[in-house]
Amino acid sequence: MRLLLLTSDQSLRDALSPALADAGYEAWLRADLDAALIEAQASGVEALLLDLEAGEEAALGFLRRYRAGGGAGVVMVTGDAGSRLAPVALREGADAFVRRPVAPEELLWTLHHAEERERLRQEVARLRATLGARGLEPLVVAEDPKMRGLLELAARAAAGDGAVLITGERGTGKALLAQAMHRFSRRGDGAFVAVDCDAAPDLFSPGNGVSTHDSSATSGDPQVLWRSASRGTLLLEEILALSPESQSQLLARFMPRPGNGNGHSNAHSHEGDAPDADVRVMATSCTPVDRAVGEGRFRPELLQRLKGAVISLPPLRERAEDIPALVTHFAQQVASRTGRPISITPQALAGLSSYVWPGNVRELRQVVERAATLSPSGKLDRADFPTIVADKSLAFGVGGFALRPQVEAIEREAIVRALASAQGTRREAARLLQVSLRTLFYKLRRYGLA
Repeated sequence: MRLLLLTSDQSLRDALSPALADAGYEAWLRADLDAALIEAQASGVEALLLDLEAGEEAALGFLRRYRAGGGAGVVMVTGDAGSRLAPVALREGADAFVRRPVAPEELLWTLHHAEERERLRQEVARLRATLGARGLEPLVVAEDPKMRGLLELAARAAAGDGAVLITGERGTGKALLAQAMHRFSRRGDGAFVAVDCDAAPDLFSPGNGVSTHDSSATSGDPQVLWRSASRGTLLLEEILALSPESQSQLLARFMPRPGNGNGHSNAHSHEGDAPDADVRVMATSCTPVDRAVGEGRFRPELLQRLKGAVISLPPLRERAEDIPALVTHFAQQVASRTGRPISITPQALAGLSSYVWPGNVRELRQVVERAATLSPSGKLDRADFPTIVADKSLAFGVGGFALRPQVEAIEREAIVRALASAQGTRREAARLLQVSLRTLFYKLRRYGLA
């Protein structure tokens, strides 16, 4: 087995070579890190032993560049002076570290576990590459060719570490896709923290409350938010709602730290944060971000930082091929929870497939789950979808005269148009509708538009 020892300290190799040779390692000594990087990537090695004290910044730079292309397990050698950088080295991709003077038995044990960790990492990478979009199917059902192409793009982007911007109308599954990408990324074991910027426009301003969808996060302090998502993913839902000050604060998070020129689009810790705060940022928007930039409502520099990968989810009306599969999927979920079979007639399925679904996948889910839960027989027919029947009677081939369903359909359509006119801003939509924000939130939940 070939081991590359990166150090300018000849005595370190002399001290370790006998034990390494007995364990079957062929140790190669290299002092030029740039040349060693090329050699390691071209010829392949089973392990790297990197002396952190041989040049701290140079060694960390080598580690970042080497890890960007994969590679074998990396063990760092450090002494008292370099021990403070050991956590940084681990965050940049080192598997473990040993301290001087290096005990051969400890080194061999550490190398063994580093190789095992690298083997598992490569196995996970192979599985994710094999799964591709199919690995996301339990979370995102897709039969439409356009949607499957987007899932393939999402699967590739998930393997990276850059920022991700997901756009699409409300209810298209933006947050669901972000969570799926987090799950299949190298950060999948870390926290996934989602924040609604619509409800917290001053999210990154010190002293303002923070409301997250993660029970481990605490409200009231932006630094707590970053610590909660450390080594994981922070999802900023409806990022256009951020105030100008919060946009500036977020942009500052993306700026390279002194001595860190890696250029990644993940956000780093600032002074006062947890020292290991390392967060991948994802964001969603229900309206075009480019338009907001052109109108001066969003900082163009921040948009560039968020464009590590851009995924635009189509509305459900443009992916009608997915509706039967989604209906079946949601009905099966109810059947699993209730323990009784659920079926749907072809006439009802045809009607659901021809409806425009202004609330997209979220509305479809709520309609199907409500019907499946309330149905006494478990066999869903046209009558189990009264609101849709009233709003789209021709699709079901029946007439509807009941007043309440027709009023509800008109009310829901008015809310959809107001949201579109307000570019997804709920406060502005409430003003246009001349109702309170609380009333609008109630109506959104009632009609499956929340």
